[in-house]
Amino acid sequence: MVAVADTPLRTFGQKYVAHRWAERLVLFSIELNLLLLWALAKLFLGRDAALAPEAAQLTLAGAGAVLAWAGAAFTVWAKFTLGRWFSASFGVKLGHELVAHGPYAIVRHPMYTGLLVLGIGLGVAYDSALTLGLALVFVVPLVLHALIEEQLFARHFGSAWDAYRANVPMLVPGLRPRR
Repeated sequence: MVAVADTPLRTFGQKYVAHRWAERLVLFSIELNLLLLWALAKLFLGRDAALAPEAAQLTLAGAGAVLAWAGAAFTVWAKFTLGRWFSASFGVKLGHELVAHGPYAIVRHPMYTGLLVLGIGLGVAYDSALTLGLALVFVVPLVLHALIEEQLFARHFGSAWDAYRANVPMLVPGLRPRR
C-alpha cells in the first residue's frame, strides 16, 4: 500500500481521454467477492489443506517468502516505472506515453504478474492450498484487466502498441506473444 501512496500527488489534475470505469467496478466487485470467499473458508470455516508434509514446511515457507517478496518488488518496480501514467482505473490520460522499459520490457502487465507471484508465494509460504488456489483463481480477473487495458492502448497508441505487443508477452516472461 505504501507504494501507491504517492498516486494522488503524481496524478493530480490529469485528464482522461478514454476510460472504462464501469468495467473496473465490475472486476473490483469480482475480486472483492473472491477475497471474501477466501476469508469465509479460511478464517471462519477453517477449511484449508497443507501443501507439503510437516518436514518440508520450513523449506516451503522460506521459498514462498522469497517468491512473495519477489512478486511484491516486481509490482512496486512496475508502479514506479509507470510513474505519472499509473492509474487505479482503466484509462488513458491526456499526453499518455507508452512505457516499454524496465519491467514493461519483460511483460506488458508487470503489476499483474507481480501480484500473481506474490499471491502464489503467500500460498506456498503459509502452506495453504486455499491461499494458493485463490492466487490461481485471481488469474481470471487479472487477465480480464489486461484485455480491457489492451483495447484502450491499441486505440490510443496504434502501431506503436502493435509493435510492443508483438514483442513482449502479456503476463508470463519468456512466453512468446501470439501473432
